[in-house]
Amino acid sequence: YPGCVDERYAIGDTESVAVAVLRHETRESGYPQWSAAIGRLGREATVHVPGHYPGVLAQRLRVANEKFAPGARLGRDEYLDLTALTREGEESIAISSTARSPVRVTLEVPREEIPDLAALLDRAQELIEELKQGLGLVPDSLPDVL
Repeated sequence: YPGCVDERYAIGDTESVAVAVLRHETRESGYPQWSAAIGRLGREATVHVPGHYPGVLAQRLRVANEKFAPGARLGRDEYLDLTALTREGEESIAISSTARSPVRVTLEVPREEIPDLAALLDRAQELIEELKQGLGLVPDSLPDVL
């Protein structure tokens, strides 16, 4: 992804992860041109999701947090697996790419950060929606009367 990112919009971060929206100009317009990145602040790992997905993931994380049971798979779809983990009394949710991804990546997010991460993902989705529509509305030149 780094070589094909044309724009990056930082959304915000929790204590352990950051969320950004990325625009890929060479892709077809609409959702394919956008993605969201959730990365460890230490840059050890990053999970990328397509532009239509941050809001879906936000809701899935909220449900996973409510249904948290150590060791349980809390959700799975074509993009990500969510798993509840407990180590030495610390609870987290592992967000893992599926076999569909060319590289398997897992981010562990402390459970207490899940509401903040979900809110950041909602903001990322809102920004994608605004920018996706807004780019087509900006004229290439101003009218002569101005």
